[in-house]
Amino acid sequence: MFNRLKERAKGPDGAVDFLRDDYVAEAGAAIGLPEEIVGAMRAGAAAIRDDGASAETARTLYRELFVDALPPGPVNERLLASGPYAGMMAALVYLGALPPLIERYESRRIPERVLVMTMEDMTIWMRRHRELHGEWGLSQLGWLIKHWTGSLFRLGRLQFTFMAYDKPFRAFRSRSTGQVAVLCEAGVRYRADGQVDGTNGTYDPNGGWVSSYAFDGAVHTGSPVSPAGAAVRTPIALDGAEWEPALERGDVVLDVHIPEGGKMSRDLCRESYGQAIAFAAEHFPEKPFRAFVCASWLLAPQFPGLLPPDSNIVRFQSDYFITPILSDEEQTLERVYGFGTKLADLPRVPRDSSLQRIVYDHLTAGGAIHGAAGLLLRDDWERGTARAPIG
Repeated sequence: MFNRLKERAKGPDGAVDFLRDDYVAEAGAAIGLPEEIVGAMRAGAAAIRDDGASAETARTLYRELFVDALPPGPVNERLLASGPYAGMMAALVYLGALPPLIERYESRRIPERVLVMTMEDMTIWMRRHRELHGEWGLSQLGWLIKHWTGSLFRLGRLQFTFMAYDKPFRAFRSRSTGQVAVLCEAGVRYRADGQVDGTNGTYDPNGGWVSSYAFDGAVHTGSPVSPAGAAVRTPIALDGAEWEPALERGDVVLDVHIPEGGKMSRDLCRESYGQAIAFAAEHFPEKPFRAFVCASWLLAPQFPGLLPPDSNIVRFQSDYFITPILSDEEQTLERVYGFGTKLADLPRVPRDSSLQRIVYDHLTAGGAIHGAAGLLLRDDWERGTARAPIG
């Protein structure tokens, strides 16, 4: 189907004629979009074709995004502000990127099933757009550009994208014991509780402090991160002869994302890590990565104290060394109660699931909750070594 689609999609100038009815129908079916979404997109394409100015806008923005590869942020902003067809036009423009995306996958010998699984997010975010706006369309473009340019892949339960590690931490591994220590980079201001100053909008002008780090050629000295995911003010010293660098800013890593829907058992997640290692080695051998990293509401350091130890969230966390980032409760509220939920909405949020009740009770009792980041060193995962943080 993919080979036929690539040929049928080309217009007279060789560009993808993504507003054609047969293209929309075939491309939507190829990536597994439900019939109701494909039908809405076919109707939307017809309306845009009949509006000459809108059709020209769609083709221009498509070319800027997927042919000229201009910085996507400004182009996406124009796409979402393109008029009454904006949400549907965005969905059609992105669907038009399927033929070149297929070619990218083929050049890397990536199986079609990975592309289809990765594109399940298209359905998720079109449904989300309908919930928010009352009509079919697409608006989560800053996220989905990763899928449609071939930089994000779903492998089993999890999604992965290559990136340079960008958090202000350095991980070290003991040569003799295999233990892991994480030091903060210098210059980050933390509160007395070890969270980044400003987390949840709370600052600590009196008890706050600034992290330090130095290496004199023999010893790494700096502020460590505790097993609880908090920065510690008192520096520690790591002898360079014993502690080897394991991860630092700029190293290639696989960023982990957890798509909506389905169980998130520890076994399924670990199966995905294994798939990702094999996938990277076979299809991106020029990108040897040093760790899995994740920044998510699921890594909130409050959860181990709120949830049972056998909960999927706590077990997911247990594979990671948690590190503090500037965050708040917004993502937790949206994922637990629904998009757009704010603290002011707590009296009206649903309390049907145990997680909804636990988060509600914690927040209404005056507690705070916020996201965090985490790292899982690839070597440790391959060896099956349990994380053993020093702090």
